Amino acid sequence: MSVYIGNDQGYYGTKVVSRNGDKFLKMFIRNMVVPNRVGEITYNNDPHNIMYREREGDNEWFVGKLAIDQSSDDELFDSHERRLFSPTWFREEEYLIMFRVSTGLMLQGSDNHEPIVSVALPTDSYIDYKEELKRRLVGKHSFEVKQGNLPYRKIEFEIKRENLYVISQPMATLFHIALDREGQLLNEDLFIQKVSINDLGFGTSDVETLHGETIIKRQSFTSRHAMINVYHLLSKRLIEFSREVDPDKQGKEYPIWSLNRVIRTGEISFKGKVYDVNEIVKGCIQEVGTLLVDEVWNRLDYADDITYIILTGGSSIPFKPYYRERFGDKLIFAEDYGIDAQFANAFGLCKFTQSKSRAVPMKSQKEVAATIQEEFTVPSSAEKRVNARKGQNKK
Repeated sequence: MSVYIGNDQGYYGTKVVSRNGDKFLKMFIRNMVVPNRVGEITYNNDPHNIMYREREGDNEWFVGKLAIDQSSDDELFDSHERRLFSPTWFREEEYLIMFRVSTGLMLQGSDNHEPIVSVALPTDSYIDYKEELKRRLVGKHSFEVKQGNLPYRKIEFEIKRENLYVISQPMATLFHIALDREGQLLNEDLFIQKVSINDLGFGTSDVETLHGETIIKRQSFTSRHAMINVYHLLSKRLIEFSREVDPDKQGKEYPIWSLNRVIRTGEISFKGKVYDVNEIVKGCIQEVGTLLVDEVWNRLDYADDITYIILTGGSSIPFKPYYRERFGDKLIFAEDYGIDAQFANAFGLCKFTQSKSRAVPMKSQKEVAATIQEEFTVPSSAEKRVNARKGQNKK
């Protein structure tokens, strides 16, 4: 029996959706992997506290939430920065560990079931690196995982080449909306009309425009107008704000990796006092959101000939109002289709996996080459002798 898995490893977290029989499962792991430099540790029996090693006696790694807790700020920033700006992040050992752990945990309880997996690459990286990523992931994976206070347990699975698919991240959301839970075509209109998919991640804002299943244009303005710019802008504004309220006029620096809680709560604590900075947070989101939508508006040539604009990605929620204001009824919001926006790509990858694995078997290379031949009808008017004497003078 097969287990269909969509594994979306993003900047902030790894999102996985699987189908095993009649059950759909989803899982989120914070995207962070660091070496264990602490030694023996004690923590409560939380399954999100994950440790990884290849075999007993090998180096141990902290994964996910535990890695965040155990890493220093500079180590955290270094990892995030490398992941954000490197199109070949998948070459790093951390990528492989995160893929193994997230896929392996999703396969627990599915002994002897064959994994069929789809993964995604950002728009800018897809064409250049999809084959290299396949080579990186195909093969047997054997390792050990420890969760909470439970002992290490061995996990093994094999990814066969014919069971691994790599597509671009925006395309994954298209399949989420266009296919039903069985991987069958649900919204045929999306494969007929001209559609623009806007996948807004933390560090990337990817735009792909399609007509049918043909990708007309790939555009990515990585780190130009994306959620990371909100963090940079907020960091700058909070320094200014803290100087204003500081009797010593020195203020405080707020590095971007410390701002998740500030954006979530709208508050900062400074020199023993709590300050409401909700309006500053909203202002930063509005400033970046407006620039982002202006950029998309111009790149899509005002979207006059585009039928639908699909908005997806973990950072799409704060920018949704600016898209709605500009594009109106053309906007399709991925979260309206039954799953959190941050899981839309993973769910689309899972559906895509089902659709491909149940498709008609691929033709051989010779059969594909033969399809260039086209049958046609020869009209009777074409069977007419050429008059060899035409044009000659009569005697």
